Amino acid sequence: MTTKKYSRLELASNQLEAAIGLFVSGGDRFSVITLAGAADVILSRLILNKGKENFTDAILKTEKVQKTREELGREVNDMFFINQLKHMDPGDDGYIDLEPEDCAIGAILKALANYVTLVEQRKSFVDVFLVWVRLNLDPNIYNVNCDPNWAPLRQGK
Repeated sequence: MTTKKYSRLELASNQLEAAIGLFVSGGDRFSVITLAGAADVILSRLILNKGKENFTDAILKTEKVQKTREELGREVNDMFFINQLKHMDPGDDGYIDLEPEDCAIGAILKALANYVTLVEQRKSFVDVFLVWVRLNLDPNIYNVNCDPNWAPLRQGK
């Protein structure tokens, strides 16, 4: 068997593309979360290695949260159940309560933010997901057009 050298960016890009393909085709959401989460770990590290800010750093800066990058990163990953789908700790009862669709969207968007920060020319799978977002998510709740001045409509207004 012949081995071949792969760049980490290529591996992460392939994982993210597979996650998006699986998602938009209606495939298994748990696999989507795991693939997007794995891609995101690599993409985040590649960004930091270039001296740039990753998704978590951007949240720390804009939200002015009093946490470390690691603490906030773990919180965001926990919110999307990325780690819970990959690991089982001693004492866990063997069950997870989550909303797979929302977690899959969140895991992909987090990885996409890091991917777009890292690459100079995005691939078509990014546009495929953004089209899906525009067609399927409520623009009053989600920033479907990636407008930096967008704010969600408040309930009751």
